[in-house]
Amino acid sequence: MFTETLLICLFAAFTVIIPASAEKKYNNQSELIDDMLDNMFQCMQELNMNPDVCTEMLMKDKDHSDKRYDSCKCLGPCTAKRMGTMNPETGKWNWARFNELSELIDNEMLKSEADILKKNCYDDVNTHCAAGYAFMKCALEHSPMAKDMVKNYLMTKENAQNEDEAIE
Repeated sequence: MFTETLLICLFAAFTVIIPASAEKKYNNQSELIDDMLDNMFQCMQELNMNPDVCTEMLMKDKDHSDKRYDSCKCLGPCTAKRMGTMNPETGKWNWARFNELSELIDNEMLKSEADILKKNCYDDVNTHCAAGYAFMKCALEHSPMAKDMVKNYLMTKENAQNEDEAIE
């Protein structure tokens, strides 16, 4: 359960790219991440999100239009709206804020991922949860970090299930 929650949080992080509230100032990357995680956990509760359902959505053979995945698609936008990287009224990404906050990232791997997402996932068409879902799909297509996380997570989950079956 913790690993599933962590994976969901990492996807939400891709969606908000270490964002920050317009009102709140941050001194370093650590403060950004702490605030982002606090807001993600609040959104998970607000959306009554089930991490098992969101994990299921990662499987290739799942129908992503199924309503049961709606809260999973809305986690990133919920967090982004709280943090200032998505306009709460229009549901459009605040790309200027995204770029500004990307400059605060000091970890080279995260900087590289942010650059990949800026280059490949710019979206000014979709709004609200649809924008979050499109961004998540884009991250899974273009981000080596996202691909590796999902691949490793699903392999770990499969191994754990096989071990459980062997015990029974």
